[in-house]
Amino acid sequence: MNKKLYVKLAVTNIKNNSLMFLPYLFTCVVVIALFYTINSLVNDHALKTISGGNFTIDVMKFGSILFTVLSLFFLLYANSFIFKKRKKEIGLYNLLGLEKKHIRKLLILESSLLAFFSMLVGIAIGLVFNQVVGIMMSAMMKVPLTVSIISLSAIIKTVVTFMIVFMIIHVFNLKQIHSVRVIELMKGAQIGEREPKAKLFLAMLGSILLIAGYLLSFSVKDPKLDLAEIITAIVFVVAATYLLFIAVSIVLLKILRKKDGIYYNKSNFTLISTMLYRMKQNAVGLSNIAVLSTATLIVLTTTISLYLGVNTMLNNSFQFDVSITNPAENVSEQQQLQAFIDKTKARYDVEITKAASYQGGQFAADLTGDGKDDFFLILPLEDFNKLTNENISLASDEVMLLKDKESATLQSISLDNKSFQVKATVDELPIDTSLADNTDANWMYVIAPLTGEFAQKLDLENSLTMYQDFNVQGDTDAVNDFSHAVATKAQAIGNVDVEAKSIYKESLLVRFGGLLFLGIFISVVLFVETALMIFYKQISEGFDDRNRFAIMKKVGMSDKEILQTIKKQTLIMFFAPLTVALVHLGAGLPLVTKIIGIAAMDNWLVVAGSGIFAAIIFTVIYGVTYIFTEKNYKKIVKY
Repeated sequence: MNKKLYVKLAVTNIKNNSLMFLPYLFTCVVVIALFYTINSLVNDHALKTISGGNFTIDVMKFGSILFTVLSLFFLLYANSFIFKKRKKEIGLYNLLGLEKKHIRKLLILESSLLAFFSMLVGIAIGLVFNQVVGIMMSAMMKVPLTVSIISLSAIIKTVVTFMIVFMIIHVFNLKQIHSVRVIELMKGAQIGEREPKAKLFLAMLGSILLIAGYLLSFSVKDPKLDLAEIITAIVFVVAATYLLFIAVSIVLLKILRKKDGIYYNKSNFTLISTMLYRMKQNAVGLSNIAVLSTATLIVLTTTISLYLGVNTMLNNSFQFDVSITNPAENVSEQQQLQAFIDKTKARYDVEITKAASYQGGQFAADLTGDGKDDFFLILPLEDFNKLTNENISLASDEVMLLKDKESATLQSISLDNKSFQVKATVDELPIDTSLADNTDANWMYVIAPLTGEFAQKLDLENSLTMYQDFNVQGDTDAVNDFSHAVATKAQAIGNVDVEAKSIYKESLLVRFGGLLFLGIFISVVLFVETALMIFYKQISEGFDDRNRFAIMKKVGMSDKEILQTIKKQTLIMFFAPLTVALVHLGAGLPLVTKIIGIAAMDNWLVVAGSGIFAAIIFTVIYGVTYIFTEKNYKKIVKY
């Protein structure tokens, strides 16, 4: 066959099937543009030079792999719908004399044209979008970030990756041609499905799994320790979603069919019979859409919560703006840094407030006599009195404890077979010290004389750490610059560690800003591919329903009644998965709050607000997709 004829046929086929190919091309372009953007950011030196940038790069690398897997899965899914619609066309070519090798060449040319166009446009859009993302990330991360205009390595990786993806899709198409007879190709998408049976057992199993999944997610206390419960809950909910759509929907439709007053109503008869006839296939598609929609909502909610919860994390992690620690014996280093602070604060026009200095240490020993080591913090009595302006005295063998559930009942503690009487318990510490910032409720807090037996047994005098905490008041930028100056000076002096809230905030903004963008990218891909799945599902159903509605029109069904039936069907097909996804999101918010709590962000209001925001945005875009899809469905059915 002449090469020009191949090209002409390929272009004509793409034009004639534009309704099916355009959404597919749009998805390819979006995925390729985002894939290039992610890989361009990964390879850019700008991110590597800022605090927390390496974490963002690692996250983006993971996102690149996830994009590839998602792209392959959903493009194969979309391609299967296109190929099913084109089976009759390909069978006709075969009957007209084209051999399978000719059809294979034609498909290769079509795939090449689609791949070339989508990669060219996708990378071109990616080049522009990459700059926009760079500007937005710079604003959100509060750091100057100038990304490269063109990343050659990202272009090469994008081209190679999607060449492989398109080759896999093409191999799938060739396999379909060689494994199907001509008569089956001519039938194409006309092959229907038998009416499914009502499966009460599966419906009950789905309900039980859904309730069990929700209860498991509510029962999680510590996500780090209850990982198995979290995974089990997710598996249960996903399985329940499929079972409920497949089984409960069929049972419900069959119940409605038995109700003569409902089923033989002219506005319900066609709707119920059409959906019941093809419910098995529809239910799987609806389940896929519900699961993907839930994943999109959870990803958006989590990433938005992390970004918005930065201040909560800071307040939970830092009691002071600046905390300085160093071994107590390094007196000269302490003096050097203190002199620098006193001198520099005037230059940056900031004030030091709530300053406190004290000594302490962290140890592990069996204090309660239960055979297990207890992690405990010790604050010398001398420092406790200085902080409280009190004059409490303790005997050499006496201690005080910070009051909690365990310490409230202790009359004594022991160390190296020596018993120490608990003279009193302290309801709260005199100040919020950074000494206990990194501890949890399992730690004990001991107050003992520096010259007492308890301190001597620990050799506390030679293992004390000096703590200095203070807040900084002034202009935000000045506070940040001052904190950086103190941290830089401490690094130059050596043997002194400085942690500053403003510096850590920069790192968090970079980390969670990168996570937010990756979450948005993944959400965009998930939603585009969800919309693509909805579109092809509705279009496929439109071609299947066209003949049935034509028959109904011949037997007296008016255009108005047909339109009403179409509207009801599309509403159910669209908003049933969305409703299920929103219910799953609502049930999952407590678990999301607990998981985010690992990062010291336990503000449930932020999580709830992020969930509501994500749900609104998702529903609005989902509704726009519904309007577009319903319009095309009506055109097909009325054709």
